[in-house]
Amino acid sequence: MKKNKIGVIIIAAGYSSRMDGFKPLLKLGNQTAIERVIATHQLAGVDQIILVLGHRADEISPYIKNKPLDLVINEKFAEGMYTSIVKGITQLDEAVDAFFIHPVDIPLVKPETVKYLMEASEKTNRGIIYPCFLGERGHPPLIQKKYQNLIQKNKMDGGLKRLLALYEADAVDLPLTDEAILMDMDTRSDYEALLTYDDLRAPNLCECYAIWDKFKLPENIRRHCAKVKQTAMRLASQLIEKGVSLDLAVLRAAALLHDLAKTKKNHAHHGGELLREMGYPTVGDIIANHMDIVVGPDQAITESEILYLADKLVKNDQMMDLETRKIQTLNFYKDNPIVNAKITKRYQNAELILHKINRMIA
Repeated sequence: MKKNKIGVIIIAAGYSSRMDGFKPLLKLGNQTAIERVIATHQLAGVDQIILVLGHRADEISPYIKNKPLDLVINEKFAEGMYTSIVKGITQLDEAVDAFFIHPVDIPLVKPETVKYLMEASEKTNRGIIYPCFLGERGHPPLIQKKYQNLIQKNKMDGGLKRLLALYEADAVDLPLTDEAILMDMDTRSDYEALLTYDDLRAPNLCECYAIWDKFKLPENIRRHCAKVKQTAMRLASQLIEKGVSLDLAVLRAAALLHDLAKTKKNHAHHGGELLREMGYPTVGDIIANHMDIVVGPDQAITESEILYLADKLVKNDQMMDLETRKIQTLNFYKDNPIVNAKITKRYQNAELILHKINRMIA
């Protein structure tokens, strides 16, 4: 349970001078950027949300009506983002123990990421927590309240980054699996990249590798997952050529992460839960079914079925004929009739899926 009181200062006061459009009101799905950032912190359970506006504040106001936040206008916004940070800090409640600084142009940070940062604040005695993705620091940093006066009184050039650099001994990097902490929208091409990323229902390739690192996946399991991914994507490509609709991003992530919890008992269930907790329920459901599955012989092929088959076609990191692998596995458990029955059922399901695919691509 979260003990510390956490605030966030959302900065949406600038000119958006490098962007062909006004950043806070750019659409991401059915929300504007400003609505998305606010919703992220609401969903994460942040205690106080402070929104700093400046340029075109009157245009933003209709989008934040009735939202549980403290609104402040920075009349000095033209002097740079640091003035907005200082203005926002003046609104922090006395009870707040730490606060995020979140620029509106980094809008796709996941609520789970904010939660991980808040959980880290309960476990570390460091005053500054930086979210990191594959070794690179991103947003939003979480800063202890003790830095409030230092930030307000700072007269150095270089903004918040330069000031906090003086206190590196009091900082810690938190490795995360959310590439969105690095993804801003300074330019139109940045914005288009964000739109593409936002459409994904799965971690992208770099995020999958970051998840491997986070859970210290052994090298042999990484090689197996990579081969299963290659096999699954080859099957999917053949099906797509025949007009079958599949979500390749979801399938790729599920294949790369299906053995994430391999060292645990009932690893499929645990792996599925891990992905759901990260905010990827579709991928989690597929992973949860990769050991046992119900096959609809006359129904459209699914990503779950493709992963299930691909996993059976790969032993360690090598392809193997389905019948050969079935015989080897049954022989290994020949003295255990209960396990043998489960194995037989699993390979029957794999054969059904293979027949479905062969009919579709014939």
